[in-house]
Amino acid sequence: MKISRKIITNLKKSGVNFYLSVPCKLLANMIKILEKDKSVYYSSVPREEEGIGICAGASLANKLPCIMMQNTGIGNSVNAIVSLLKLYSFPVILLISYRGTPGESVSAQRGMAKITKKLLNALHVPTLHCSNEKHLDKIISYTEHAKIIESPVAILCDFELMKGEK
Repeated sequence: MKISRKIITNLKKSGVNFYLSVPCKLLANMIKILEKDKSVYYSSVPREEEGIGICAGASLANKLPCIMMQNTGIGNSVNAIVSLLKLYSFPVILLISYRGTPGESVSAQRGMAKITKKLLNALHVPTLHCSNEKHLDKIISYTEHAKIIESPVAILCDFELMKGEK
């Protein structure tokens, strides 16, 4: 759980205090950590776009929100990202398990993996791809960047990064 703890610690250091998630096995340890952490708000949501709407509301209540999802959830969330988060300048952290990357055993995940970065780029969402522990130190600067630009940023966590988590 070392990687998961470091990710959550870096998010908290940068002020993230409101977390939502759509279940994913790569995010499972982070979810376990957040479920026990009474210093932040955490809840699961059934769909990514619902979570984005709730994050917008949390931002209006002076919270710094993070929604955790699979990269396949970005496809479900395009309209909510563009017409809500981007349009109304909500700094939301999109913590994304980068499914379909090397190490993935579910072949159906590979299609979305091929276009994840391109899709985030088309949405003008600054993206940090974390494939090793050294990249995790950049989470703080990306979170700060979201606050400065008043817009979402994405943090991609791939299988290479998460392979040691049990």
